[in-house]
Amino acid sequence: MNNMLACPSCALDKTESIVHRGSYILRCAACGETIVATSFMAMLNSDHECSAFIDLGPGKHPPPEMLVAREPFRQIATAISAAASDGTLIRLILEAKD
Repeated sequence: MNNMLACPSCALDKTESIVHRGSYILRCAACGETIVATSFMAMLNSDHECSAFIDLGPGKHPPPEMLVAREPFRQIATAISAAASDGTLIRLILEAKD
């Protein structure tokens, strides 16, 4: 097991990507503990396809009606930032590449 990003609280190594205001956060999918955080600005040049949803909490997969945007990250960064600016947590889910 690679524990470089393992949760310090429960040791699970499954993470979720969250945007909160101006921060990009990796949190534990089991207990919600923040594992690492950086500025949202550091992620803006990514061309990964992703979906952004209003977050329902750790380990909960958001339903389609919670969708904020779905496109390459660089193209939806403004929509994500706007949705997260009031403190709403936005969950990012990377789309699998074909």
